[in-house]
Amino acid sequence: MKFIDYIEPSNIELNIPFQSKKRLFEQLAIKMAENSKETRAIYNALVKREKIGVTSIGNGVGLPHGRCLDDKDIRIRIVRLTKPVNYESVDGIKVQLIVCIVFPKKTDESHETFLKQAGELFKKHKTFREIIKCETTKDVYQILLKES
Repeated sequence: MKFIDYIEPSNIELNIPFQSKKRLFEQLAIKMAENSKETRAIYNALVKREKIGVTSIGNGVGLPHGRCLDDKDIRIRIVRLTKPVNYESVDGIKVQLIVCIVFPKKTDESHETFLKQAGELFKKHKTFREIIKCETTKDVYQILLKES
């Protein structure tokens, strides 16, 4: 199970305005869900996880995630915000890149490894800088292919 295998340019959005974490999680849930029941489940999972502790991984990246899917699928959405925002990040650096991952309700070690792999990929400052400069979702995808 490799992170890049779950990414397509259609899973990437650029220049999204940020209003609040709540609104961001709502938007992510709507984009990632296949129906209204899933939208609620994804939103609730993201909020629940965020209440445990901030999902910033530092270096300008937020990694909201949660367990909520009925099937064994993993879904990812990558969002570059229009400008860096206060995300209560662990290192005090404002966040501009959001990598949202939702997992099945029942996870195993491979899912933990998957999340760690995603964190390591996006924590690289070089990768972050390149993604922030991208003009298209295809450019972001190419960077991720190269870095994976």
